[in-house]
Amino acid sequence: MMKTYQVEIKETLCMTVENEAENEQQAEEKVRQAYRNEEYILDSEHFAGVEFTAKEKEMEVLHRRQKRCEYER
Repeated sequence: MMKTYQVEIKETLCMTVENEAENEQQAEEKVRQAYRNEEYILDSEHFAGVEFTAKEKEMEVLHRRQKRCEYER
């Protein structure tokens, strides 16, 4: 019997920017604000990797567990 799987595809984009600030927190906040203002746009040129994660579909797992409990009764 074939099972149904859900496969998550997670792509990572990465960009490093430099800015001047008094400390790390301020530097990060400046970049966060600039990102929100769309001053930095990440696209396919910033591709850094991809991950695939497969798992059995939850409803099928629950259904099999219920059937197993019925057989044990």
